[in-house]
Amino acid sequence: MKKTIFAIIVISLMLVSGNSFASVVFQDNFNLEHGGTGVLNYNNFTNWVVTNGTVDLIGTNFYDLFPGNGLYVDLDGSTGNAGVMTTRNTITLAPGNYVLSFYLGGNHRTDTPDSVIIQSNLGSYSETFVIARNDPLTKFTRTFNIASSTNATLSFENLGGDNQGAILDNVELVATPEPMTMSLLGLGLAGLLKLRKKRV
Repeated sequence: MKKTIFAIIVISLMLVSGNSFASVVFQDNFNLEHGGTGVLNYNNFTNWVVTNGTVDLIGTNFYDLFPGNGLYVDLDGSTGNAGVMTTRNTITLAPGNYVLSFYLGGNHRTDTPDSVIIQSNLGSYSETFVIARNDPLTKFTRTFNIASSTNATLSFENLGGDNQGAILDNVELVATPEPMTMSLLGLGLAGLLKLRKKRV
């Protein structure tokens, strides 16, 4: 019996020590861009390239629509042509479960709602969000299962071009544990507790 319990514990710990706890694969909150200060028509992002137009890096006392949230991106820059933000490098993903999260908020300046298209090859994910002028900075999450190893990209595009777009902040992609792995961990820990109680 002790050997069986020990085997369950060892297998559980081996699985857990791999990639079973949630781990951040990609993350950007824009706070360190441009030395921590906002700038219009910014295209020198560490993790993103901007094509087909412009975006603005704002916040922290520079067109700060959501005080206390550091820097964030106005997805419709100041040239009358909203740009497309795409991850600079591909993101290599192993098979498994992933959670994508990001914050979108209203432009707080014009009455026209903003349509934001988010696209990725995370399970061919594509979704359009309509963000009203006064919408608060809100967290959205989407869950994906990747069946085989892939190189992913992620893009955000504000449709329109009136120089005042939806706000983007805190983009994060996290690998999450498989339910079976967590079940095995639970069995292993339960076995360990049972074995300990018998010894006491």
